[in-house]
Amino acid sequence: MELVKENVTVNQVSCKGNTQVLVDEDIIVPDVKPDILKILQLDAASCITGKEVSNGRASISGRVDLKILYIPDSDRERIKSIVTSFDFAQNVDSQDISEDMTAVITSNVDRAEFSLTNSRKLRVKVIVGVDYEVVAEKNVEIAVEAADCDNAELLRENVKLQNCIGLSETEFSIKESVEVPSGQTSINEILKVDAKVTDSEYKTVTGKIVAKGAVCVSVLYTDEDCKIQFMESEIPFTEVFDCEDAGDETICDIDYCISDIRYEVAEDGDGDRRVVDLEISISAQIKATENVSVDMICDCYEPFMKTQLVKEEVELEEIVSRPSSQNTIREMVETASGAPGISGVYDVITRPYITKAQLQRGKLLAEGKIEAYILYLTDSNESPVYSMKKEMPFSYMLDCESTDDDLIPEIKAEVKHTAYNLNVAGEIELRCILSLNANIIRRRKIELINDVITEQQEQQDKKGIVIYFVQKGDNLWEVSKRYAVPQEEILKFNNMTEDEKLETGSRLFIPGM
Repeated sequence: MELVKENVTVNQVSCKGNTQVLVDEDIIVPDVKPDILKILQLDAASCITGKEVSNGRASISGRVDLKILYIPDSDRERIKSIVTSFDFAQNVDSQDISEDMTAVITSNVDRAEFSLTNSRKLRVKVIVGVDYEVVAEKNVEIAVEAADCDNAELLRENVKLQNCIGLSETEFSIKESVEVPSGQTSINEILKVDAKVTDSEYKTVTGKIVAKGAVCVSVLYTDEDCKIQFMESEIPFTEVFDCEDAGDETICDIDYCISDIRYEVAEDGDGDRRVVDLEISISAQIKATENVSVDMICDCYEPFMKTQLVKEEVELEEIVSRPSSQNTIREMVETASGAPGISGVYDVITRPYITKAQLQRGKLLAEGKIEAYILYLTDSNESPVYSMKKEMPFSYMLDCESTDDDLIPEIKAEVKHTAYNLNVAGEIELRCILSLNANIIRRRKIELINDVITEQQEQQDKKGIVIYFVQKGDNLWEVSKRYAVPQEEILKFNNMTEDEKLETGSRLFIPGM
């Protein structure tokens, strides 16, 4: 019996988890900068710069970017900044890792703190959280049909799998010139530039992934009078990524990370320093998949022949459902008691966290929080900028179509867009569009039939009519295969229909050859 097989490429996770890296470094104030009187804000961001997979180990390298705002010990200047970076490295050791695997790595700053040693030196401690997943692409051949045996008895099972189309990482850059809005003063010195990807979406066409989004850029600067100013801009982008097997039904998970920001102040047509030339590097980690439904042959035999199956056991992830939702979360934020008043909001950084994902009676409970870090300009000379943190809890129920006990929920939270508004009472109204996308998976071991070997029954194995008494747990397929007789023959011989169940102790007549 020759089998017709369908090829499916699956990702088998060999190693998955999270770890933390401590970056503990001293920062020396550059010679061209004045002494530090008071630290106003420490902003830390991380990115993965490299990864290497070898037998037994995944080596991760990354970078922490630090932006420090401080009040100088000088009467001439109101605020200054220090921008610097530190590299970090981390290894993940596991005997299940081999050099032909791929590592998917993301990082986030979990905590950052500082202590001022003296006016020219400060110590920073940054804890970077690293999530890692090491996967192997495995080509699985699933038997779906018997090609050269018209009378083969086939038992089928429908399995829903996630076919891996591509796992890649690419980097692209955006170049744009941003001009100071009319009515604002020209730039003397840029204190910091922040950027984040927002409003991201994608569509797939044959062989391509078309990704769209925007980079929100915030620029904090001082003018000639040492007054603090800021401006915002939104830069749209469209990038086309090659993906040979992509089609209309392809599902993409794209993780963006700002890996570098370069900027330079330029003059406008009137010779004023009112233009910022930007070059922003973005890394995109892309996982492209498609859902496939396969009617797999899980057992078979050829009637009146000796049948031997050659099987292989593999562990696969079956996608049961992909629930998703998009919700708008609003929150009013007031300044804490004793904090300076708000004259303008410079930037709001939002980070979503899932704290609970639980299946409940056909629903997926997703609980978590959005941490919002707000940096604003004040009306105080002592603290011209100020930062505060606001937690926005959320809880949503997503439909997941199944209530089986062996299901595992995996959920990703993403803030698609953040908007804010300062009202007349000095309160900040935050509005976040939260996207939740989940995979409800079942990890299961499946026996794949690789080959079927048949041979003629020997004379002593041939039987006439057999009377069989049904045992507890028997079904028609098992009885038919045991005696190598077609199911239809047994049903016909016993005047039964397909709908009738075998009753324990009942008598079955099994026709012989």
